[in-house]
Amino acid sequence: MNIVQSFQELVVRGDHQGMIELLKNFEQSRKLSVHEQGWVYWNISDGYALLREPEPLYANHREFFEWGRKNLAPEQLHWIVSDSTQALSLSLGNYFDHWMDWYQYACDHAPKLDTNRGVRFESHRALGGSLWVLERYSEMDSVLENMNQLIQEDETWSNILFARITYNKQRLAYLYHAGEVAGVEALLNETMDWIDEINDGALSISRKDEVVGSWEDINVSRNSQRDINIALNNLACILTDIERYEESVKLFMQIQEHGHHINAYGFSKWIYSIWKTRGTEAVKAALAANAAYDEIAHLVKHTPELSEIKGLAGD
Repeated sequence: MNIVQSFQELVVRGDHQGMIELLKNFEQSRKLSVHEQGWVYWNISDGYALLREPEPLYANHREFFEWGRKNLAPEQLHWIVSDSTQALSLSLGNYFDHWMDWYQYACDHAPKLDTNRGVRFESHRALGGSLWVLERYSEMDSVLENMNQLIQEDETWSNILFARITYNKQRLAYLYHAGEVAGVEALLNETMDWIDEINDGALSISRKDEVVGSWEDINVSRNSQRDINIALNNLACILTDIERYEESVKLFMQIQEHGHHINAYGFSKWIYSIWKTRGTEAVKAALAANAAYDEIAHLVKHTPELSEIKGLAGD
């Protein structure tokens, strides 16, 4: 069995510690190519991030950055700052500002090419989403401008739909917390209108799955039905958070009608929006129709506001 097969088996099993040990052993086994070494650094950081261990994550990622700025081609620098789970896990140890420094270095030194547009967008997406979770809303503006400029580079870019949905999602969150009610209304109406016009038939059903964390994986085309439904799911979650419950319910329903499975986090947001717009009986009906998520206590950990709902099983 080769390294990729062994790695993928551990990823599927969720054995993050085993994955870290496998990659460290691989690193010591022979001289790695630049792409192999970058892949190893990225996934060791990801393992520590998923284990919520900020200290070894910071040590590895700092080494990744120092190695990367000396060995990666300039157009690949955004690879280092392309994942929000890694960024957010650094925040658990008060290391998040280092991520912002690494991101700025990539922005300052990486050329804006067609061949790295995907990974550049992923780095903007990772930082913008992390700032949202950390409630550092005032710092989102410059990242959003970076995203917007990237989207304007080429209207024929294969990832343009995924990018626009993601950008609008993050901008809606920013405008909401800035108190710009009219801006939220205008952007939301525009967004919902062109979502209704998406032609699913023009999208590929799925995209080629690259090896997790590789340059090809981070820089892959995201124009499949699966990718777009993931982007729409993320948007629907934000709509709940910014109190646009009617639009959130509509979008979650649309996603499910397209055959996309909603995870527990998304389901909890959908249930909350249903409650805010249609009441407790509608929530009971939705729970009854989705046996996998019928435990309200399990959903509360994703959306604590669900604890406000009275009259459900277990109350």
